Amino acid sequence: MTIVATAQAAAGPNLEHRKTGRAGAAMRGAFWSMVSSFAPAAFGMIVFMASSRVLSPAEFGIVSFAASIATFGMAVAPAGFRDALIQRDSITEQHLNAVFWLCVVAATVIFGVIVLASGTIAEQMGEPELRLLIPFIGLRVVFDMAAAVPNGLLVRAMSFRKIATRTTIASLVAALTCLALLWLGFGLWALAFSQLATSVVTCAGALIAARWRPAFQFHWGALKDLRSFGLFATGNHFITTISIDQIMIGVLLGPAGLGIYGFGRRIFQILTDLIAGALNLVSYSLLSSMQGEPDKLREAYLFGTFASSIIAFPVFGGLALVAPDLIPLAFGSHWVEAVPVVQALCALGLLTAIGVLQSSLVKSQGQADLWFYYIAGKQLVTILYVYLFSSWGVSALTNALVLQNFLMWLPTVYMVVRLLGISAWSYLASFALPVFATASMVGVGMVVQSQLVAVEPWLRLGGTIGICAVTYAVIVLALGRRRLVEIGATLRRRRSV
Repeated sequence: MTIVATAQAAAGPNLEHRKTGRAGAAMRGAFWSMVSSFAPAAFGMIVFMASSRVLSPAEFGIVSFAASIATFGMAVAPAGFRDALIQRDSITEQHLNAVFWLCVVAATVIFGVIVLASGTIAEQMGEPELRLLIPFIGLRVVFDMAAAVPNGLLVRAMSFRKIATRTTIASLVAALTCLALLWLGFGLWALAFSQLATSVVTCAGALIAARWRPAFQFHWGALKDLRSFGLFATGNHFITTISIDQIMIGVLLGPAGLGIYGFGRRIFQILTDLIAGALNLVSYSLLSSMQGEPDKLREAYLFGTFASSIIAFPVFGGLALVAPDLIPLAFGSHWVEAVPVVQALCALGLLTAIGVLQSSLVKSQGQADLWFYYIAGKQLVTILYVYLFSSWGVSALTNALVLQNFLMWLPTVYMVVRLLGISAWSYLASFALPVFATASMVGVGMVVQSQLVAVEPWLRLGGTIGICAVTYAVIVLALGRRRLVEIGATLRRRRSV
């Protein structure tokens, strides 16, 4: 069945995978993705620091809970069909229009359900502000889903500069909105406005940058072409987006407990977006274009693994080390209780950048179903852990969740080595230098902290960061020079490939 009207589009977008100049495009894409990740992280940190000094843990928890409901709405939306557009070898305008209207109609229905459910949720939680807060933040679902197709086109064409420009503008608008409303005394509503502003500006920017406009047509046949991969990718999106841990903690521990956990998660998420965000879309697009090219696939993946771990490991290891001094100085003494949560989540951060690449590899090779079953099992275990350990307090619960993630990481090693055709030892060896350098850095940092225990916290913080940075750089340059030279040579050799 086909519903046809007039098509409207300006200059059409490029619908083909890039097959030449991919290494250069990937490196440029990684740079612009870093810019795209840095902007929201930097502006988000400014907003976070300002709001954390104005809002109490309970107020922060209320906003986090409302955002979790909106996130749940995004989770049940068919966002995986965007990934299907990126992964599929060949697509047409019919595929684009079918996915766009599927996403928009589904998002509208989901938003309606959120509005109807908000009153009941507010009564059960005993928080009247949730009655309006949940629908307001929930409006993000409509704008985020309307941006799914243009975002997919930009990623497929590896147009990461356009994505970075759009993201930077959206982050700036959201930050200015939030800071202005905080100054005017709107309290927790300032955070809500900033979240909605981000989605609105991002949606508008994506439609403009992609040079694509939807036509009033819907082809069931085109949707069927994407159905298998799209449904499993949507399942993956649902499980990874749902924030089941925050929803359950909000119900079991209340706004104050969720506020502490949400605070730690927010810091973790900002750093994760900054580090892994630069790899996520670039790696998925690049690896999708290398289907049927096993040697190039293996080389690109191992390069990404080393590059991500050499950056992520010292960042999260260093944050765990300095968190007792950094958190009170940057966010206020009323967040001291969140320090153990932040430190535990830093351990989880070591796996995050690795996990982004693993997910991209498995899904890019057309095995979204395999990744779905893995993520589904992992989420079920998460629910069990939250239920069992919530009575122990938020810090113990966070430690349990981190341990669970490390145990559940082992099956992904098998997936990676099977797809790449390498041994587990060859894969794990790529982490040897980052692990050793980070452990040495943390050891030196602990010695420095013990010697500066009597000085002002800001002096101890600065001294620790400085010595740790020098230690890590010296070890990496001394032991990894050959690897770094090989990477540089590879990039120069592949610039025109």
